Amino acid sequence: MATLVFWIDVDNTLLDNDTIKERQNEALHAEVGPQLAQRYWDIYEEVRNERKVVDIPLALERFREHIALSEMDDLTYQHVHSIFTNFPFADELYPHVMETLDYLNRIGQPVIVSDGDLHYQAEKIVNSSIASAVDGRVLLFVHKQHHLAEISACYPADRYVVIDDKPQILVDIKKIKGDTVTTLFVKQGKYADAGFTDGFVPDLTVEQIGDTRFITPEQFLHPQASAR
Repeated sequence: MATLVFWIDVDNTLLDNDTIKERQNEALHAEVGPQLAQRYWDIYEEVRNERKVVDIPLALERFREHIALSEMDDLTYQHVHSIFTNFPFADELYPHVMETLDYLNRIGQPVIVSDGDLHYQAEKIVNSSIASAVDGRVLLFVHKQHHLAEISACYPADRYVVIDDKPQILVDIKKIKGDTVTTLFVKQGKYADAGFTDGFVPDLTVEQIGDTRFITPEQFLHPQASAR
């Protein structure tokens, strides 16, 4: 039988990152108040615009640098740091994530392929038990679409399935890999209704990640035939 390898995103695909951010913001307000909390998120956005990727460690570092000790002492900063680095990520897995990963393990080889800052993303993936659910098959990149040949070489397959909530990631990968990949759009998070550019249509779409466990290997291998 043809081999399947699944390239699975993390934020708003397996983990409800929007809720994580909301909970972190609530904790931040409780720790430092609304003005400093807003200053943190302003720095967060500055870093994201600068690096074109979310970088929590760098945002926290700059937050410490930019806020005087008279406004936030070091002990308070350590509490702020802990809000992000000790967050209970497993609590925010979407429903049926583990069952879905188990199903994909049975029909192919799921690989976590995530982008973002490498340290914080690794913490999320390990602490949420996602890494152990895929037997440690985790690849992290600042921008994963720039590393497709490397990803393919690490885990060769007859067919790759890209599972992601971000329309542009699916568009970019399909342009590069063409018919060697099946694109699966997960309609979760802030991009759920964003739409696709240039008339692009993903090969498969699910309303939530748990629905992926009902897609057959044949549908992953031949999505055009299953759509007819």
